[in-house]
Amino acid sequence: MRNILYILLFFSTTVFAQTEHGLLVGAGVGFLIQDGSVYMTTPSYGYNNDVKANGMLGYRFRFLANQRYFVDLDASLGFQWMQVYKYKALLLGDIDKTPEGDYVIPPGKSFTDFIMPISVAASWNYRLTDKFHFGLGVAPTLYVQPQVVFDLSIMAKAGYRLSKHCELGLSYQYGCLNTLKHFNDGPALGRRGHLSDLMLSVYIPFVIK
Repeated sequence: MRNILYILLFFSTTVFAQTEHGLLVGAGVGFLIQDGSVYMTTPSYGYNNDVKANGMLGYRFRFLANQRYFVDLDASLGFQWMQVYKYKALLLGDIDKTPEGDYVIPPGKSFTDFIMPISVAASWNYRLTDKFHFGLGVAPTLYVQPQVVFDLSIMAKAGYRLSKHCELGLSYQYGCLNTLKHFNDGPALGRRGHLSDLMLSVYIPFVIK
């Protein structure tokens, strides 16, 4: 038992002795997967959803920072703006009356959704070179705006260490759950889709081991 405790103590000391942490800032583009015009029978509405921009502010803990294999744990708060066009779907009789070759935009209205996700992302990373690495991970996410909804995202990312105090990263996250269907209170009844984003980030370590 004493030997096991010594081993655990040695492992913990080794891990935390190679831990660095610092600020994480990102910006990118978001988009929807398996989304499109969703029609309700009564009334008949369709939706065009377009994520205009997204941003992120967070903090990163990097464990085993000096090893070829290392782990990143990122806690972040995100911001997304989505432009939505809601229109009344054309009935079959109206479509038949449309001249061939004409494109008809149904009457509707636009509004903007402000989306705020809180995420804790864990990734396992491998150094291809001293400066370049690649990683895979998961990011449990809680959306607190416009509705409280949970999503589970998978992620792939790459990073390049510019200097001791600056690292650039590019990551892609795909939400596995049909999150958008929960954002249906108010004027957005009938939507559905998976949220995803492509993010460029800057990692600024404060404590380096």
